[in-house]
Amino acid sequence: MVTVPTTTSPPRPGARCPIRPGQPCTLCQLDVTGPQDCPLVWLVMGDDELREGVRRAGGRPERTTARRTRAGS
Repeated sequence: MVTVPTTTSPPRPGARCPIRPGQPCTLCQLDVTGPQDCPLVWLVMGDDELREGVRRAGGRPERTTARRTRAGS
């Protein structure tokens, strides 16, 4: 019987979703292995307006016009 030594390699960082900056790729599309073959990423990154919208949003929720006020002000 041959024993194969097992080595642990350092964990690889997870792929990040370019559509949701700062968040990991969740493989939300069927038959996808990551952002590199995701049809949604391909579609958005191929459209100038959509790509600019993702860049502007920066993964943050859009601001609302209502502002919070301090109590007592």
